[in-house]
Amino acid sequence: MFSKLSIIFAVIGAVVLSSSYIYSTYFEILMISGFGLLFISLLLSFGAVFKREQGKIKFLPVLTVFLFSFIITWYDPFQIVRLLTWMKN
Repeated sequence: MFSKLSIIFAVIGAVVLSSSYIYSTYFEILMISGFGLLFISLLLSFGAVFKREQGKIKFLPVLTVFLFSFIITWYDPFQIVRLLTWMKN
Protein backbone atom coordinates (compact mmCIF):
# COMPACT_ATOMS: atom_id res chain seq x y z
CA MET A 1 0.00 0.00 0.00
CA PHE A 2 2.72 2.49 1.00
CA SER A 3 4.87 1.58 -1.99
CA LYS A 4 2.06 2.25 -4.47
CA LEU A 5 1.27 5.61 -2.89
CA SER A 6 4.94 6.54 -2.85
CA ILE A 7 5.23 5.80 -6.58
CA ILE A 8 2.17 7.94 -7.32
CA PHE A 9 3.51 10.87 -5.29
CA ALA A 10 6.98 10.49 -6.85
CA VAL A 11 5.60 10.64 -10.38
CA ILE A 12 3.39 13.64 -9.64
CA GLY A 13 6.25 15.38 -7.82
CA ALA A 14 8.64 14.75 -10.69
CA VAL A 15 6.15 16.14 -13.21
CA VAL A 16 5.47 19.24 -11.12
CA LEU A 17 9.17 19.80 -10.48
CA SER A 18 9.95 19.43 -14.18
CA SER A 19 7.14 21.78 -15.15
CA SER A 20 8.60 24.49 -12.93
CA TYR A 21 11.30 25.03 -15.55
CA ILE A 22 8.72 25.25 -18.34
CA TYR A 23 6.44 27.75 -16.59
CA SER A 24 9.00 30.21 -15.26
CA THR A 25 6.39 32.66 -14.00
CA TYR A 26 5.23 30.13 -11.40
CA PHE A 27 8.71 28.77 -10.69
CA GLU A 28 8.76 29.06 -6.90
CA ILE A 29 5.35 27.56 -6.20
CA LEU A 30 5.88 24.69 -8.64
CA MET A 31 9.35 24.00 -7.27
CA ILE A 32 8.20 23.90 -3.64
CA SER A 33 5.17 21.78 -4.58
CA GLY A 34 7.36 19.34 -6.49
CA PHE A 35 9.85 19.01 -3.67
CA GLY A 36 7.01 18.66 -1.17
CA LEU A 37 5.44 15.83 -3.13
CA LEU A 38 8.82 14.14 -3.55
CA PHE A 39 9.42 14.43 0.19
CA ILE A 40 6.02 12.85 0.90
CA SER A 41 6.89 10.02 -1.49
CA LEU A 42 10.19 9.60 0.33
CA LEU A 43 8.41 9.28 3.67
CA LEU A 44 5.92 6.78 2.23
CA SER A 45 8.76 4.79 0.74
CA PHE A 46 10.49 4.61 4.10
CA GLY A 47 7.15 3.52 5.58
CA ALA A 48 7.02 0.72 3.03
CA VAL A 49 10.54 -0.35 3.96
CA PHE A 50 9.72 -0.40 7.67
CA LYS A 51 6.49 -2.32 7.02
CA ARG A 52 8.59 -4.80 5.00
CA GLU A 53 6.41 -4.70 1.93
CA GLN A 54 7.46 -7.06 -0.83
CA GLY A 55 9.11 -5.94 -4.02
CA LYS A 56 11.90 -3.60 -4.94
CA ILE A 57 9.73 -0.88 -6.45
CA LYS A 58 9.55 0.80 -3.04
CA PHE A 59 13.11 2.07 -3.54
CA LEU A 60 12.23 3.97 -6.72
CA PRO A 61 10.95 7.14 -4.95
CA VAL A 62 14.16 7.33 -2.90
CA LEU A 63 16.16 7.13 -6.11
CA THR A 64 13.92 9.76 -7.73
CA VAL A 65 14.41 12.24 -4.88
CA PHE A 66 18.17 11.89 -4.89
CA LEU A 67 18.37 11.94 -8.68
CA PHE A 68 16.33 15.13 -9.03
CA SER A 69 18.24 16.77 -6.19
CA PHE A 70 21.55 15.84 -7.82
CA ILE A 71 20.48 17.09 -11.26
CA ILE A 72 19.22 20.41 -9.92
CA THR A 73 22.29 21.07 -7.79
CA TRP A 74 24.63 20.02 -10.59
CA TYR A 75 23.16 22.20 -13.35
CA ASP A 76 21.67 25.11 -11.42
CA PRO A 77 22.85 25.20 -7.77
CA PHE A 78 21.50 28.67 -7.03
CA GLN A 79 17.92 27.49 -7.55
CA ILE A 80 18.16 25.56 -4.27
CA VAL A 81 19.34 28.72 -2.49
CA ARG A 82 16.51 30.67 -4.13
CA LEU A 83 13.99 28.05 -3.03
CA LEU A 84 15.26 27.98 0.56
CA THR A 85 15.20 31.79 0.72
CA TRP A 86 11.64 31.81 -0.58
CA MET A 87 10.62 29.24 2.04
CA LYS A 88 12.25 31.28 4.82
CA ASN A 89 10.41 34.47 3.87
